[in-house]
Amino acid sequence: MHPAEKNKKSVIQLWLNWVMVVGALSLLVIMSLWLSPVLVTLLAFAMQTGFYFLVKSNARSKIPVCFLLPHLASVILFFTGLITLLVNFLYSRWMIYRVFDMGTINEEIPFIVVLIISPVTFIVTGYAAWRGTSLGFCEECKARFGTPGERGFLGNIFSQEGKYQVRILCNLSALLTLASWVYYAVEYVNVNLNSPDRFVFFWAPIALFVCSIVYMGLRYGGLWNYYSQDMTVKSGAIHRSTLLRYLIFWDNYLCVLPPQDNPDMIMHPGHPRYDSPGNLRLPFRERMPLHEAKDYFSTLTHMQDVDMRLMYENLIGNTESNVFHYLVFLTDEQKETLLSNHPSYQFIPLSEIDRLLNSGQFDTLLSAEIVRLHTIAMAWKTYDSDGRRLYRIKHYVPTFRLRDIKKWDVDYNDSRWLTISRINEDKPFFRFRRWWNKFARTV
Repeated sequence: MHPAEKNKKSVIQLWLNWVMVVGALSLLVIMSLWLSPVLVTLLAFAMQTGFYFLVKSNARSKIPVCFLLPHLASVILFFTGLITLLVNFLYSRWMIYRVFDMGTINEEIPFIVVLIISPVTFIVTGYAAWRGTSLGFCEECKARFGTPGERGFLGNIFSQEGKYQVRILCNLSALLTLASWVYYAVEYVNVNLNSPDRFVFFWAPIALFVCSIVYMGLRYGGLWNYYSQDMTVKSGAIHRSTLLRYLIFWDNYLCVLPPQDNPDMIMHPGHPRYDSPGNLRLPFRERMPLHEAKDYFSTLTHMQDVDMRLMYENLIGNTESNVFHYLVFLTDEQKETLLSNHPSYQFIPLSEIDRLLNSGQFDTLLSAEIVRLHTIAMAWKTYDSDGRRLYRIKHYVPTFRLRDIKKWDVDYNDSRWLTISRINEDKPFFRFRRWWNKFARTV
């Protein structure tokens, strides 16, 4: 199947993810009417395991969908199962008389699921909404598949809709938490479940979730139609392609093409932002040997025998293509040759790179390349492969110089260093976060 067709189906997958997640939460709520408390706990852990492997399977996909919501569902069901397990333990025969006043509890109803799962969902989704794209799961996704900008239109859709789904689920869970706990505190009598109790604790949450499924269906149906029409219009122009990008360095400077809007230019007819001048799009290639990448660069710049190495590759790219990113190091003579052939090019120092990057004046791909280069290099220079500091000097931060890049033996294609940049010995709760990342990670 052509990637464009898979992309259209992946839009619908966003809605299916919503159906699966709210369906699972609804199922746990409604099944607690008939299942014993122990079986409710087992059901929560069973569904959590199912979501875990579902997300893990998506991580191995060549064209991934945003599975942020299923990932959060796995976390929600895990903590819900953990809390119900604890309550079941406290209500066990050898504990109940030691913990509770038997005149104030009902052994037949140790817990009401919606009173647990709603606040857990609110806390988990609220935390995810607060962290945004800096959430660990999103960082792992960007490390593996590229930033939304690198993945093009569909990557931006996934990023936008992932955050939107989290906000909607957070708002729904907040509403259910408030309504159910206020009713529990004011109206509920812990003897049995009467009709109003069943409506508030069971049927109202189910109805709310069903309405959300219909609403999301309409939303993603419209998005799918828009994307389908857009792909139909472009179908004659879209072909799978390979993009070669070259980051060009000389001494302590990076070569950039300033913003231009000159339709008479052949290589770069229009550039609204600073970008690397080394860009070349080719018919799709699954692999790109280094010597061929050098030949293409020589054709592009009319320079021979350049010092070049592969930085990293995105096998997804814009989902219809892939991208190979290269580091190029020029000698003094090669730098003068490049400027004589292309006077519009500029070599800028690290301070200027920092200013342009932070002010949003870099092209999306160039920003992603610079951030990845700096992040991985600093992680590699500061920590070992387990995230422990290489230097015992407190607060010591290694220097970062552009002229040193060619000396570093670091694999920028290894996303492990992006994880270490977030989870390392200098961060609070390092050991717990490292354990949790290994437990919850999906790659």
